[in-house]
Amino acid sequence: MRRAVYLLGALVFLALLALMLLRSFLAAAFPSPVVAYMTLEDGLPTVIVHDLRHNLKRRLDHLYLTDPSFSPDGTRLALTQFLRVGSEVITIDITNGATRTLTASNAIAESPAWSPDGNWIAYASNREGDNNIYIVRPDGSGLRRITPHRAGDRQPAWSPDSAKIAFSSNRADGWDLYTVDLASGELRQLTRHPAPDTAPDWSPDGRQIVFASRRDGASSVYLLELESLAVTPLVVAPRYDSLPKWTPDGTAVTFARSIDGVSQIMRLELASGALNLMVFGERDADSLAWWRR
Repeated sequence: MRRAVYLLGALVFLALLALMLLRSFLAAAFPSPVVAYMTLEDGLPTVIVHDLRHNLKRRLDHLYLTDPSFSPDGTRLALTQFLRVGSEVITIDITNGATRTLTASNAIAESPAWSPDGNWIAYASNREGDNNIYIVRPDGSGLRRITPHRAGDRQPAWSPDSAKIAFSSNRADGWDLYTVDLASGELRQLTRHPAPDTAPDWSPDGRQIVFASRRDGASSVYLLELESLAVTPLVVAPRYDSLPKWTPDGTAVTFARSIDGVSQIMRLELASGALNLMVFGERDADSLAWWRR
């Protein structure tokens, strides 16, 4: 009887091991979209990396993290780490957990964005008094201030060719969207509206920017055509919608929606207009970042 119990236990163990190996094999053999997002554990922010197709998850072994941004090869994340005073931008290697701090400045450093060519990480910081956009190489070298202006510049987003950065700024009459060309320093104002326009994200084809705004009352999601600067509402609802992101294939936009005080991720299909809740398993999800292998 005891031998039968041991044998059954061994068979169950082997079956579970085989299932884990099979899931890992499928993840390698059939590439799929991967996301990272912030969630709360006992009230503390941390980040989950989630393979959507194979439902494989990994929780980063650090707390007080948000604003994940993938490196182009998907092996590392740039993140904001909250400190007792201020915040820093760090990178974490997803494969081995190695951590690097990029911005030891005793200030606020936040909203990191990894350039598509992998060479730079942009972020917002008040390290020199005014809140400006900076870029730094992933090894911590080459720090450069991109927007030397006595204004509040925040939430940088890269163009697909890594040549420009879009950001939100209050350098005019309110919070509007701008782009800056890294080579020439040329600045272009994209929006002019009394309501705050924030959280830009560049489309994969480089022709549009999605952003959040209060121009219709509640915080909603809008689409900006870069050639004409025409603005089209994508989602206008009596809720708080923020932090829109393009899916890697450019067919949909995801964003964070406050539902009964809890942040959830919504997905809008651009062709059909279908709006769906993305369920990850945690009670809340925010600050979504996409990567596709």
